[in-house]
Amino acid sequence: MLTREQLQTLRDKLIEEKEKLLERYKKKEDTQARIEEEVKEPRDLEDIGQMTYTQELLDTLSSREFFIIKEIDHALNKMQGGTYGICEYCGEEIPLERLMALPWTRYHAHCAEKAEEEGIVPTYPAITFEATIPEEVELQREDITEA
Repeated sequence: MLTREQLQTLRDKLIEEKEKLLERYKKKEDTQARIEEEVKEPRDLEDIGQMTYTQELLDTLSSREFFIIKEIDHALNKMQGGTYGICEYCGEEIPLERLMALPWTRYHAHCAEKAEEEGIVPTYPAITFEATIPEEVELQREDITEA
């Protein structure tokens, strides 16, 4: 069982990581806006290809980051509910070392592999993610908020 101090340390790590991800997302929005301006006046086909690649890469990174934010929110909700640190696959406690390395994990390392092999997809309460995005972050894609 995790101590209060361990839980607080993990909670702080989760919040810190979420803040970093949201800050990176804001910077990416600025970069994408700059790319969109440059696309309006491309210099040559190579420039267009590079800008398109960069924009696709930013979209991919944003999707991954929003997935992690949803996982962080899920972990924070589990902390409030008293179920944090319990593997969602086997129901046993997840080792502290794994939680310190990946505080939003839902599974033991071996259970994560099994869940992936079985095609288990994470689910979230609908209200959890929506309420956690700060108002100053404007979503550019509708599909990001879908669970």
